[in-house]
Amino acid sequence: MQTVLGAINVLLPIAYLVVAAAYGLLFFSAHPLAARTATPALCITVLLHLVYLVGLAAQHRQFPAATVSQALSVVSLAVALVYVFVEWLGRERSTGFWLVSMVFFFQLLASILARPSAPGVANFKNAVFATHVSLALLGYAAFVVAAVYAFLYLQLYRDLKAGRYSAFFGKLPPLEVLERMMLWALRAGFVALTGAVLAGGFWGERNYAPGFSLHDPKILVTLAIWLLYAAALLLRRLRRWQGRQTALASLAGLCVILFSLVAVNFFFTGFHGFR
Repeated sequence: MQTVLGAINVLLPIAYLVVAAAYGLLFFSAHPLAARTATPALCITVLLHLVYLVGLAAQHRQFPAATVSQALSVVSLAVALVYVFVEWLGRERSTGFWLVSMVFFFQLLASILARPSAPGVANFKNAVFATHVSLALLGYAAFVVAAVYAFLYLQLYRDLKAGRYSAFFGKLPPLEVLERMMLWALRAGFVALTGAVLAGGFWGERNYAPGFSLHDPKILVTLAIWLLYAAALLLRRLRRWQGRQTALASLAGLCVILFSLVAVNFFFTGFHGFR
């Protein structure tokens, strides 16, 4: 089992890179071969990714998010599944290259950081803690999707404002559609992260001293992410911000999420290792 999972771990980023290249050819040159193969290749890769995570869950007998590598891989799969659903629902593949490229990036990090030793399982046996982690990763995945739409929104906005034609112009959905998709992803991520914060706080107060979260960098960064997106959504709701400002906040949030998943867990605390 370990050998098979190790092989899939190496294969996944390569497969996503190939799929991203196919969607890139489809977006930039409408290559007929890419048009025929991009979607089937993505579906096969997503199935392989799902098999990999199920295998990890079976091997360690827990939700596969006990290490930074596993968490990144879960986020990667969630983003891929969101795009598969969006493509199936809207029959629109113009954003495929950008979303699949982000999937490749997260899975590449996950594969590089993977380690063979089994993670601890004690916390994940608690249903509240498992819910906390699952909702947090789901929220992060939604924010990644929002950041991709934010990037595309800003590129198209720049072209329209400058009155010039680029690779983005005419190939992407209209600005209002990109903004609507960004806002839907932001709202979904905020709801999921709110649930994660509540579940994590409830679990922590029952298992640690009251106020423990104020001393853990990981929890503080998570709260900062929550506040950032809460402020962005509130200002957009109050019409103090337009699409451009919300898109910039979404991209800033992605940087904080990467900092939370990688830097905080490596340099400040162990992954899910509360002090």
